[in-house]
Amino acid sequence: MDLNYLFLGHMDSRLKFIFFLLLSLSSLAVATEPFKLTVSTSGSTDGSFNISWILPENKRIELQQSKQESPGFTTIYTGSDSATVITGMSDGNYLYRARLLNPDNQSPDDKQSSPWTDPLPVSVAHHSLDKAFGFFSVGAIVFIGTLLLIVFGYRTKKSGVNS
Repeated sequence: MDLNYLFLGHMDSRLKFIFFLLLSLSSLAVATEPFKLTVSTSGSTDGSFNISWILPENKRIELQQSKQESPGFTTIYTGSDSATVITGMSDGNYLYRARLLNPDNQSPDDKQSSPWTDPLPVSVAHHSLDKAFGFFSVGAIVFIGTLLLIVFGYRTKKSGVNS
């Protein structure tokens, strides 16, 4: 039996038209969903973070970066991946933006590219030197304490076996 007849055979032609119109509009709404960037953290203490996006089929992305205090953006990635890892950033506030490119675009200045996304802010503030030395000191104390427990525990066990 024809599935078309089962689902649509009993519908009035006006209802069929409305049904297919709504179906077409809903697929258009999904296809034109705004493109956006997401970041793993808005503040980084080690100078690294992930930026990701959902890339439509047969599209490429151009990702740009700017230090908030200086004008102008620089392209840091062009391709069809769905994320990138940013590492080695110094302290400061950065902005990231992206746009979709068609797969045939060789030049990012092509008129068929989508508009730029709203700039995505990311702040990088490494731990202070005092905090870093504090972490180092606690680690050194734990290491020395563990070493002393092992040495004295071994000596105690060794002297207990000989007596």
